[in-house]
Order: sequence, then C-alpha cells, then structure tokens
Amino acid sequence: MENKRIRIQLLSLHAKLTLPSLLLFLFLPSANSQSTSKGNDGHKMIQNLHATNASPINSKSIENMDHNWHYATEHPVSHAPLVKDDAVYFGDWGGTIYKVDAEKGNLIWEKNIENPMTEWSWYGFAGTGTLGDGKVFEASVEGNAFALDQNSGELLWQTEFTDDPEAGNLSVLLYHDGLVYIGVSSVEEMLDSPSFTPNLQGKVIALDAKTGDKVWERFLVEPPQNGVPMWTSFALDTESNTLYFATGNNYTGEEASKMSDSMVAVDSKTGDVKWFYQVTPHDIWTHHEKKGPDYDFSGGAQLFTAEIDGEMRKLVGAGQKSGVYTVWDAKTGDKVWESAIGYGGVKGGMHSEASIADGTVYVWSNNNYAHKPPTDTPLTVKALDVATGELKWVATESQPASLVTGYLANDVYIVGSVEGTIQAYNAKDGKKIWSHKNPAPIISWLIVDDDSLFLGGGVPKMFGEWAGSNKKGHGLYAYSLNP
Repeated sequence: MENKRIRIQLLSLHAKLTLPSLLLFLFLPSANSQSTSKGNDGHKMIQNLHATNASPINSKSIENMDHNWHYATEHPVSHAPLVKDDAVYFGDWGGTIYKVDAEKGNLIWEKNIENPMTEWSWYGFAGTGTLGDGKVFEASVEGNAFALDQNSGELLWQTEFTDDPEAGNLSVLLYHDGLVYIGVSSVEEMLDSPSFTPNLQGKVIALDAKTGDKVWERFLVEPPQNGVPMWTSFALDTESNTLYFATGNNYTGEEASKMSDSMVAVDSKTGDVKWFYQVTPHDIWTHHEKKGPDYDFSGGAQLFTAEIDGEMRKLVGAGQKSGVYTVWDAKTGDKVWESAIGYGGVKGGMHSEASIADGTVYVWSNNNYAHKPPTDTPLTVKALDVATGELKWVATESQPASLVTGYLANDVYIVGSVEGTIQAYNAKDGKKIWSHKNPAPIISWLIVDDDSLFLGGGVPKMFGEWAGSNKKGHGLYAYSLNP
C-alpha cells in the first residue's frame, strides 16, 4: 500500500503541472435505480431504472416542492444519495462518509476513512457506494473498498481492490446476495504527457460483503492493449444471475480491443462472460492522443421488459457519449433498437442513465457540450417507446447542459443541470411544469424518496472558470413537498 501511494504521489506532481480541466462526463456518480418509498437500498435498485410510483410527488403536487435543507460539506458531493429508513448516506471527495436525517438533514454520524489524492482532478468518494446487509459499502478513486455499519458508522473492513496505483472506482457499486460489485477505472486517460503511457487493465470485481475478500474479477482487456474502464452503474437479473455493465474506450495502441465501448453480460456469481456487443469499434483516446471519438458509455446498464411482437422480452439498454441510447435483448445480446437523443462529442451526448417506466424511456442528452457555460449548449429531453425506440415527445434545448441522471416520480420527469437548474417535465407531453435553481452545480444523481428529492452538489476545481470556487455550495440538498 505504501509503495502504491508513493508512486501515485510522484505521478500526481507531474499531473498537477500538465493536467487540463477534466472532462465532465466522468461524473456518473450515478445510486442504483428502481426505488420505493422509505428506502431505495441495494435490494430495490438492481434494475437501475430511476423511477418510482410510490412517492406523493407528481405533476400536480410538484408546484408545492421547495428547498428543505442543505447539509454542508467541505468537499464536493458527486456521490448519489442512498436513502433507507428515513436516513440518507453519502460520501464526499474528501474521503468522508455521512449519515444524515432525511427529514431535517441533521447529522447522525460521519467517518473519514480515506486519505484522498487531491492532486488528481477527481479523488476520494467521487463514485457512489451502496447499501446492503446492514452495511454501507464504499470504494474510492484511490483503490480502497470499505464496509461500515449502517447504525454506528463503525468501520467493519477495508481492502485494497487493485494494485494498479492509478486505478480505483468512479462507478456506482451494487450489492446483492452477499456480493459487492465494483467497476474499475483510472485517472490515466487525462495525464497529458507524451512520456506517460497508461497501463490500466479495466475490470469488474466482486467482493465478499462480509469480509471484503475478492470473490472474482473479470478483466475487460488483455495486454498490451489497455484502458476499457468501467465508469458507470450495474443492472442485475436475479433470475438468470446475469450482471450487466457498459465499458469505455481503449487508451493507447493501434487497434481497439473487442470489449471497449461495449455492453457486457457476465455471470454474477463467477464473472464468466455470457455475451458482449461492441458499439464503437475504433475508439482509442487519451487527452494527449485523440485517435477515436471518445464515445465511452457514460450511462450504465438498465434492465427492463417490453412486449415485442406479442412476446414479453427482457431488454437491457444504456446511453453513450455519442448521444445514442441503445437497447439489446438481455438474454442473447442481439440489438433491438437504438435512438439518437442529442449530439455526440467528447463532452457531448449522454452522461447518465434514463428513467424507465410505464412503457416509456425518459432520457436527455447534451448537444456538443464543450466545457463552457452550460447555458450555451442546452440539452434535449426525449420520451421513447420502450419496445421500439419511437419518439413520443421531445423537448429540444430545454435546459442547460447536464452530467447527472434524472428521476421519474409518477408522471413527472425531473432533470438537473451542471449550473444548478432543476427542471420538471410532464411525462405525458414533455411540457415544463416546475423549475428551481440550486445554489450549487448539481454533480450527483437525482433521487426521489417519499416526498423528497435528494441530490449532491459542489464546485470541483476541474469544472472550469464558469463554476468559480465557492465552497459554500458543497454538500447534500433536499427538496420536499410543503417543507
């Protein structure tokens, strides 16, 4: 561990001198999905659908929703809120995990468990943990995984899940049936130097939830090829024990490897590959050497069902920085449909998951967002038929650019923006019915639980000039009906 940190510190010094502003698409810190009132813990989030019909928030009541509380932190919060039993769990970039009261925002406990490498453009708990078995599971950018007691915050175990000094977690963890799934990525893609060669071997690992021991790992690329990080979130089919996830591009080399920019299905118990489908076959990219379009999957896998030709079929979908949402047959990996939502680019396209319910996919995409004021490149919101991808409605250039996953509460689709705008759309026709300006940029998923909307915010230095450096905006926010 000490040798790893020494090497990171040496590389960090170099990166600090040469590293430009980080590409914003890396903010996925994207909790897992389908929630119900009073607790969207890991058991209820395995489909990754970002929708609920168990909340009193709807197209009529949302006009009565307003800011309720803000729990301030010293560091930014891109960790998605994890809500369970009237409490919210989250982490910050400073390496601290918090549990606060969901109604009032009062602190219940906090634990600083990671010494983050602040020289990097992202660090600490920039990714998102998960809940399960009475524990809070977290994994840091620095490559360490942790389990804490939900009641007390006591650290139960800690383990180093990769020996690659630049590798760690930016994904959204998933817990199920005694296993914790982690996607492994790295900071290497942004090291702007001809003398530094990335060597990440992207992978997904499963840890024993009781001990932190590694149960299996699935590498997504073989040497000498590198890259293929897993940045995003998982979906799990418990009936077939199939874990789904999407991947990123290769970093360097002459030819892209076969699992880059792909949807992948593996056995959730062993990690054995069942199928994969590559969407962008020639994507090799780092900030220093741009051979491909940099069309990583920055939206995670989502598992749902649809009636197609009179037959109910399980489908899996995900959004890409190309601006395209693609759907496959969950069993065979055959492509079923794809739909262009917005304009792709290094910072354009889709940077999050859709919301899926009632036969409809609700999704947004940036339009060539290029690291400038988000109001200059407004995003597009669309509603698509879940079985065919056909357009139901569209709201073009409807609000400033975003990096975070929206949320569907009954008949209202809520979307956040990088500069703080939160906007709600009527799920039936796409009309804007509510808007609010958060005091800080929104850099976490939106989560609805009971009568409240939760989100994380802050101003990381990598956000660029428009964001400023006001630390007062860091922390967790709650919006509630009639607060």
